[in-house]
Amino acid sequence: MSDLLAPQDRVKQNEQLVRALGTIVKQNYVIRVSGREYLTVAGAQAIASGMGLTTTTEQLRHVPATDGMTGYWEATSTVVDQRGVVLGRGVGCVFDDEKPWNTRPQFARQMMAQTRATGRALKGVMGWAFAMLGTASSLHEEMPEEAPTTPQDGTEGVRRLPARPTAPKGSKGESVALREVRGVCAEVECKVSKAGTKYWRIGIEAGDATEWFTSFKPIPELAGRLLLLKLVPHKDGVLVEDCIDMEVE
Repeated sequence: MSDLLAPQDRVKQNEQLVRALGTIVKQNYVIRVSGREYLTVAGAQAIASGMGLTTTTEQLRHVPATDGMTGYWEATSTVVDQRGVVLGRGVGCVFDDEKPWNTRPQFARQMMAQTRATGRALKGVMGWAFAMLGTASSLHEEMPEEAPTTPQDGTEGVRRLPARPTAPKGSKGESVALREVRGVCAEVECKVSKAGTKYWRIGIEAGDATEWFTSFKPIPELAGRLLLLKLVPHKDGVLVEDCIDMEVE
């Protein structure tokens, strides 16, 4: 943002930006846990990008275990403006005995440490934006492990397998844009409904939890891979229309 803006004008400009992005951010980057909505780090980055801010990882290291503490991955991230000036820093850690990360590859722990550090840095610079969105003051990745509430995994569980969706249409018959979700695959499960229909469950790492999505198309074992899921709306939830391995050259 321009240095020529008066403080009140800068605040107004930022508020207008958050309102403009609010609907998209809440649709794609907010996860509900225990009845509260939490903004993800990716959502905070989306808002920061609109403000002309970027984030970088300044340091990433593994601290060996000592007699009094387990080892851990530690990352330091910064928030930088368009001039390259560092506006804030944040530190994030993933401990070697921390569930569920203690069962996951080292690169996944590194990525989460960086994600947490990025979230802390952004929170210090633009925590006010979380309040404007109506989300909790903490980011989702800062919360302890708990399964997020999604249409597929509500508290009542899945009562029946949804029918295959038809292509979604808008009010005048036009195609509706697919929602996209990116993340590291935690697990793929092949299941069979009571009616004998095969379907696949794709678990995507969401902070310290796993967010599950359903597909009727065969999905290979992709644990640890970075995936792009294209989702179509169906009744009160979504289904996977396409699953793309982002690490395939």
